[in-house]
Amino acid sequence: MWLNFFSFISMIRKTRGIVLHTTRYGESSLVVHCYTEQFGRQTYMAKGVRKSRRNNRSNLFQSLFILDFEIYYKETRGMHLVKEVSRAIPINSIPFDITKSTQAIFMAEVLYRVVREEEPNPMLAQFLISTISYLDALEDPITDFHIIFLFQLSRHLGFFPKNNFDESNRYFDLLSGRFKPAFVDSEKQLDEELSSLWASYLASDYRGGHALKFNSVQRKMILDQLLRYYRNHVEGLGEIRSLDVLHDFFHNL
Repeated sequence: MWLNFFSFISMIRKTRGIVLHTTRYGESSLVVHCYTEQFGRQTYMAKGVRKSRRNNRSNLFQSLFILDFEIYYKETRGMHLVKEVSRAIPINSIPFDITKSTQAIFMAEVLYRVVREEEPNPMLAQFLISTISYLDALEDPITDFHIIFLFQLSRHLGFFPKNNFDESNRYFDLLSGRFKPAFVDSEKQLDEELSSLWASYLASDYRGGHALKFNSVQRKMILDQLLRYYRNHVEGLGEIRSLDVLHDFFHNL
């Protein structure tokens, strides 16, 4: 009945999407929140993907999996029914590497909370797809990958910090997004040690990730401050539930 109803009032469209979050619906279905190339942030209903062990396709909808969707689409509807779905780009190592999978769950949750526009952004979509592919292809995980990702993501969201760190500007200001010469407010600024770490991350990319030799305490401090910075720019960011698991895991590395 669902298929007949949706097919009658909708057009069939195709798009590539990145899985951000899923919620079980009924006994056999999933509500899938994803970021798509063609439509931006979208919510899809995947009917019957948890039917039985033999026909279970729910493993397709893991965090950051890149899928090709064929959907019944209508612009005014908030949720669209999936007609067909398949893997667009194979993800081979992320589900089986504990470091990568922990990072992927965290990255997907952040994206789920900060990327909300229901309109296409080809540069953001390409950045996400290339980032996920790079993470999956790594032979040795990068312990700072998720932090570098958040810095790089902020560029696409419009609030990438200015890296003007030097002898005159040694204190990063979380509100203005730039380094300043005087430390006047501990609630809004990072101290000199944290500001120096912040500048090192700003100057890094994925290719240089293995060169970063920060310890778990430094990594935790920077990530906590980075999420504070995000909250200054993203209204209603809320609690990142996977953060504690991430911190616990990397504390033992």
